[in-house]
Amino acid sequence: FQMLLRGANGVGYTNYPDNAVFKFCDVAVKNGMDVFRVFDSLNYMDNLKLGVDAVGAAGGVVEAAISYTGDISDPSKAKYTLDYYLDLARQLVECHIHVLCIKDMAGLLKPAAATTLISALRKEFPNLPIHVHTHDTAGTGVASMLACSAAGADAVDCAVDSMSGMTSQPSMGSLVAALQNGERDTGVELQELSKLIEYWETVRFSYAAFESGQKSGSPRGVDHP
Repeated sequence: FQMLLRGANGVGYTNYPDNAVFKFCDVAVKNGMDVFRVFDSLNYMDNLKLGVDAVGAAGGVVEAAISYTGDISDPSKAKYTLDYYLDLARQLVECHIHVLCIKDMAGLLKPAAATTLISALRKEFPNLPIHVHTHDTAGTGVASMLACSAAGADAVDCAVDSMSGMTSQPSMGSLVAALQNGERDTGVELQELSKLIEYWETVRFSYAAFESGQKSGSPRGVDHP
């Protein structure tokens, strides 16, 4: 089982005392939680480190996440650069994490930037598991996750097709099909996956009244000041 942990914010939206976060992680591990994706939306290292330390002390698997923003493939962007992300990764690795996650919560990670970032991380940390998370808000999720895979990521997040796209994760079936018969073949049978796609398509139809009304992804999110 895997969960999100917002560093010093635990699973809430406020700062909790350190001992409360440590106790929460201890109880979570004892009740069956395995992997903790520890993140801070601003990549504030002190908040990240508290979560990492709390999970480590509890005996959980520490998946430390770097929140991705900007566009490292754009030379005019001077704040969130490749060096910025590599420096963060180095700091997290020094905290004895088990897995490094790139958390692209806004769907801003374009294929070219994905190739650059994951290739650089893989070169510097050849033995560190790299996990990439994205949302398909801009409609580029499948292409970006394929680029991450080719660049050396060990795992990428996706969603069953009938629940994928837009603000969800990229299509699982599309990724499985694109990787078939290659070095990174997932081993997932599309016929078996189709059964899940059909099931969740029916479930989603039952909740259609609660849909947001969004019909497709849009690149507008990646083109803002």
